[in-house]
Amino acid sequence: MSFGPIGMNTGMDINAMVSKIVEAERAPKQQRINNELNQIDSSISAYGRLKESLDTMKNLMASFRQEKAFAARKVESNDDTVVSATATTEAIAGRYAVDVLQLAQSHKIASDVLPEDAKFGAGKLRIAMGNKSFVVDVREHSKLTDIVRNINGDKSNPGVRASVINDVNGPRLIVASDLSGEDHAVSMSVETDKPNNLLKRFEYKNLEQRVSDLEKARASAQELLNPLTPQEQLVADRIAQRNIDAAKGVDQEIADATKQAATIADPNAARDVTPTNPISDQAVAAAASAGQAANQYIKPEDRIPGWTETASGTLLDSYWEPEPELDDKAREKSSDIPGWSNTASGTLTDSYVTPKEAQAALDKKLAAEQAVIDAAHKDEIAKIDAALAAGELNDAQAKQAKLDLLSPEQRQYIERIEKAQQDLKAAQSSFDAYNGMSQVQAAQDSKVMLDGVAQLSSNNNIIENAIDGVDLTLKGRTQPGKPASEIDIEYDRQGVREDIEQFVAAYNQFYQLSKDLSSVDPVTGQRGPLAGDSVVRSADSRLKSVFSSSIEPAPEDLKSLTEFGITTTRQGTLEINYSMLDRQLNNNFNKLEDFFGGNQGFAKKVEDAIHGITGVQGALRTREQSLVERNYRIQDEQSNLDRRMESLEKRTHAKFTAMQDSTSKMQHQLAGMMNALGG
Repeated sequence: MSFGPIGMNTGMDINAMVSKIVEAERAPKQQRINNELNQIDSSISAYGRLKESLDTMKNLMASFRQEKAFAARKVESNDDTVVSATATTEAIAGRYAVDVLQLAQSHKIASDVLPEDAKFGAGKLRIAMGNKSFVVDVREHSKLTDIVRNINGDKSNPGVRASVINDVNGPRLIVASDLSGEDHAVSMSVETDKPNNLLKRFEYKNLEQRVSDLEKARASAQELLNPLTPQEQLVADRIAQRNIDAAKGVDQEIADATKQAATIADPNAARDVTPTNPISDQAVAAAASAGQAANQYIKPEDRIPGWTETASGTLLDSYWEPEPELDDKAREKSSDIPGWSNTASGTLTDSYVTPKEAQAALDKKLAAEQAVIDAAHKDEIAKIDAALAAGELNDAQAKQAKLDLLSPEQRQYIERIEKAQQDLKAAQSSFDAYNGMSQVQAAQDSKVMLDGVAQLSSNNNIIENAIDGVDLTLKGRTQPGKPASEIDIEYDRQGVREDIEQFVAAYNQFYQLSKDLSSVDPVTGQRGPLAGDSVVRSADSRLKSVFSSSIEPAPEDLKSLTEFGITTTRQGTLEINYSMLDRQLNNNFNKLEDFFGGNQGFAKKVEDAIHGITGVQGALRTREQSLVERNYRIQDEQSNLDRRMESLEKRTHAKFTAMQDSTSKMQHQLAGMMNALGG
């Protein structure tokens, strides 16, 4: 506290004098408080370091008690470029042979070359990835970049990415799935009122789908023309399925051809297409050209060199050639049915209507129905035709007027025939002259042969739980003629060895720390913060007692630490005989958990011993709490001392001030007397 330069006229510095008096009174008491606070801080820090060291051992033992250390598995692959693996504690140790038959890949499709200044008419693009779909609205006069932007920016897009590839002959649209696997294949359909809309070039149907659509339209037409008996329907279904299966096989050949063409043009063409990792222009161009050249059904006799009707063995296995017992009509039909089945014969095949037969029959049926209608409504139709010729009606109005002449049943029947005609014509046109998107890369699941007997697959290149507790990560295909990659799953003996080493190191660190904290330097007499503290001796004594005790649930040859080669040195630390430890790890690994684990095992005993020291009721925690409470008391003493010194300072200053005032008065009176005597 400062009171200003009072008393300077008397030659005394009151502030300095008061400060010295107060400081002389405070010094011994403050020194005692400071010493106690420093001792408390030092002790609390020492207890904290000791507790941390003990907790390190406790945490290591928790892993042993819960048997996590013994459940861990070590996984190695002899060829990480083909397959790697990770294993959980559920994995069974063993060696497994892994043949990677194919890697998963995402689906990619590409359009044919488009005009540089292509403008697309209004319509809708319905795009699907697996079972998730979304619709993109295309405005009149849209550009290719507009369509790409709309596809990628649609909020409902489940993971389809579009991009423009600038081929040397013009731009192409490429569409790819972000996700690999057969379940994430891309499909695209177009809805537009204009048949010549360039948007139709973005429709995508593989050969299997086109054959399936044609079969559905044909079946609907046949049902309308001549319903089949159950036996005939069974034959027709078998024929239809064979046709679809044949198309599927051919379509796979197309996919392989397009992929091969793309890979020849660009060795990296098989990689996934993303906005930052696009397929090259030349690869797309080569793939699209190859796909369009192959994107039609080709009969075996046209695509297999040396094919003849008398060819034998393998060649005949790939084609369903009509058997000799088929009649002439059945053999004639075979040229109109892709993949014609030789399982149908005789009279039954007569009932199977081919798509072209169905189209002709529908035309004939509609003409016959129209003739009957014309005869029944001759006069009314003549008037309608006359109004049409005079321009009083347009074609649509004239057609509607004629329909109005029919009964509801007649109109419904005519509409059914016309719809069947349209569906069949559209399916036949799509089959005969497809000009939509081509497949660049087929959607493909990964496939693995495990130990030569079990085939596994996934929609990506990670096969989870391929073996109980083991995940396989596929990186490359097994090359033909090379042996399968091998995955070794073993107990993690090295991990347990390292855990035991860490435990021994943790105890030795604790032992050295406890010595440093509790020692007294014989030369300087410098004492450690815990010198003479019984807690340190008690902690080490408890641990040494556990180390030397026998673990009853353990096997006879594994009842104490010494059986692992872990012994106490003369200096008090632990040391490891590694030859003994390795022998136990190699020969008795399955028995180690009986020694360390469980509620009666070594790990639990160490945990209990440490908990008795560091737990809530432990000696270490009690000492820490006592020091905290003592620290609070010292803080109170500090506050009291500060208040007393402040009061002393005020009192002392008041006394010096009073003395100064008295002295000043005496001096004033003396001066007055001297002046009077002199006068």
